[in-house]
Amino acid sequence: MRSPYFRIAEVEVHGTQRVSPEEVIALTGVEPGLSIFSIRAQDVVKAVSGHPWIQDVDLARQLPDKVVLNITERDPFLLVPYRTSFLEVAHDGVVLAVRSTLSGQALPLVTGFSVEGEVRLGQRLPDEEVTQISRCLKGLPAEFLTQVAEIHLDPSKEITLYTLKGVQILLGEPVKLKQKLALLSATWSELEAHGQTAVSIDLRTGKEAVVRLKQ
Repeated sequence: MRSPYFRIAEVEVHGTQRVSPEEVIALTGVEPGLSIFSIRAQDVVKAVSGHPWIQDVDLARQLPDKVVLNITERDPFLLVPYRTSFLEVAHDGVVLAVRSTLSGQALPLVTGFSVEGEVRLGQRLPDEEVTQISRCLKGLPAEFLTQVAEIHLDPSKEITLYTLKGVQILLGEPVKLKQKLALLSATWSELEAHGQTAVSIDLRTGKEAVVRLKQ
């Protein structure tokens, strides 16, 4: 399999928006001239595992001389206070970037909690609070998630959401989240159908939504 016929002549990179194809190729070491059979998928995955924006990579060989790298990138999910800055964090808790200000940011901001200690890009935050908040946000309908401006975690670990329009949504402790979020979705849809605006929606029991309407 060392025949020149199987030497890589072309490397294609698909799925990148934030990472350049050149950076991916440099990280993986998959370059023209190598034998197409010398490239191991596990080595490619390991090579990119430390990059904050790359979640996964799939390697496909197109014989005799072409390799395709299909990249899955992480998306920013929320902002977490860190010293005098803010961490841009993906849904799996990986730190993507450090932002000095909130200017131009449309991501939900976590309040009532901040990250302590040194943090590096690509690091997965071990904090239980981040895991709980991520679980909460991932359970929200996509159309509602874009309306969330703030996620507040109080000292007793109860979660409160605030929308861009200032609606307070009390979720309480991070238990029965599936039921609470389903109840929120149904309540929100009903309010919109009737043209009503809520000041607050209390879902802490997980059994019913207590709505206070705007007068």
